Amino acid sequence: MTARSGSVFGRLLAGAGGALLFPVLAILISFAIGAVIILATGNDPLAAYSALISGAFGSPAAIGRTLVNTTPLIFTGLAVAVAFRAGLFNIGGEGQFYIGAVTAAWLGVSLGFLGPIALPVVLVACVVTGFLWGAIPGALKAYFGAHEVITTIMLNFIAINLTVYLALNPLRGSSLVPGTENVAAALRIPVLGFGLGRANLGIFLGILAAVAAYLLLWRTKRGFQIRAVGLSPGAANYAGIPIGRNTVLAIAIGAAFAGLGGGVEVMGVYGKMAVPFVSNVGFNGIGVALLGRNHPFGVVLGALVFGGLFSGAQEMQFQTDVPLSLTVVLLAVILLLVTATKLVELILGKRARVLTSGTRLERGLGQ
Repeated sequence: MTARSGSVFGRLLAGAGGALLFPVLAILISFAIGAVIILATGNDPLAAYSALISGAFGSPAAIGRTLVNTTPLIFTGLAVAVAFRAGLFNIGGEGQFYIGAVTAAWLGVSLGFLGPIALPVVLVACVVTGFLWGAIPGALKAYFGAHEVITTIMLNFIAINLTVYLALNPLRGSSLVPGTENVAAALRIPVLGFGLGRANLGIFLGILAAVAAYLLLWRTKRGFQIRAVGLSPGAANYAGIPIGRNTVLAIAIGAAFAGLGGGVEVMGVYGKMAVPFVSNVGFNGIGVALLGRNHPFGVVLGALVFGGLFSGAQEMQFQTDVPLSLTVVLLAVILLLVTATKLVELILGKRARVLTSGTRLERGLGQ
């Protein structure tokens, strides 16, 4: 390795460490606050956290549950993070996820005659439908001035109810469980095995999606334009960067990731779109993106934290009688501390300013 490449790699590691340090501090502080709450309920914090970790990573089955919970959160977290880089707040990950799911449920059955080639075709179709659905609020923002927070929230209701209607009516299957027909087993995303339960290769698709998002945002001209629009729309416009086009693309590309996540969930975990389907995965993706500092690699780690907490919460309740709601409290405190940097500085003192410098919400690993 040359000295130059070594210094670049060193700067990358330093930037990554600096950006991730603050979320790690927030997690540690939140667990300390959680310990006080556990003590107040008459339980032992060490026993509770031991059960939490065991339920999340203590066995192959536990790791499998964590991976199953983590996978969709990577995709919906990317949906938020990519849009945020353009200064946009995409609240529509839930609906975009559902659009991808119903696309997979429909084409997974309809294209079964294609054999093994059907799976990549279905997943590409999920990307396309997610992109097109995300382009709607992007265009409304760019060319009609409609705020993306309002339009993406409203489109959630449209997407969820539309997909439920499709799953219960024209696409309804004959199974006792309401929803679409089952996708043929041969067309499903393969499971990982090794006792990991329903965990499948979709987790690697999520990681590849994060890598693709990183390369797009930090290694392409389009990504530079998207980030420039987010950092300073006025300067970007003065430099000749088309604001409207990049606004549409930022939300649409993020939605494409969410749509792919819906397809992975259907083709990898459930094999159909059941009604009711998974819920809150899009909204939890907002928290994942915030915890990951809106950077693709941070999103993967944030999704793993969320997935582990969701998986370990039941074991914690089973072993120690600590309620499941404590997990929600922990997540809420983590996000509060991640977004309220001044609060952490107040808790840790002036030295925290050095530790958290350069890790504000608007910055990421690559900056």
